[in-house]
Amino acid sequence: MQILTTIKRALDKIMAWFCIIILAIMTVLVTYQVATRYIFSKPSAISEAIAQYLFVWMVMCGSAYVFGLKEHLDITVLKDKFAPWGTLVVEILINITLILFAAVVLLYGGILVTKQQMGTMDAALQIPMGVIYSAIPICGAFSLFYAIYNLALAFQNYRNGKTEDSGAAGSTM
Repeated sequence: MQILTTIKRALDKIMAWFCIIILAIMTVLVTYQVATRYIFSKPSAISEAIAQYLFVWMVMCGSAYVFGLKEHLDITVLKDKFAPWGTLVVEILINITLILFAAVVLLYGGILVTKQQMGTMDAALQIPMGVIYSAIPICGAFSLFYAIYNLALAFQNYRNGKTEDSGAAGSTM
């Protein structure tokens, strides 16, 4: 579990900084886009396309990152009423479902879609659309790791008699 925790902390930092950098670049691009459109009456199609594609990457990476921090929407009304073994069963079912989704839909399906789109070029940027679609399998791999980590954490918490994550899922920044 120590190795998984070390990898998770490193991945959390990478994901956080990646999202911060993307947001900063998007802010500059959108400001530039507004200036070129309203001040110079010459909108930039390239900056608009880059901002849109960066937004896709930020949403995909941000959702994987938030999932890894366990700060996503979590309704615990029923789960909190269970005995510790019941909570473990719920955590197992949730994480196995997420592992299957991340592995089949995001990772496998994302790889297929990315390969299919490598031959299609973006009109404004002249790059393969597969580059944009590659956010799906890459962030799917991150989500898969986080789901495996959360499953291992659930078992560890059950063994140690803990009923919550006790801060292990908190921010690493």
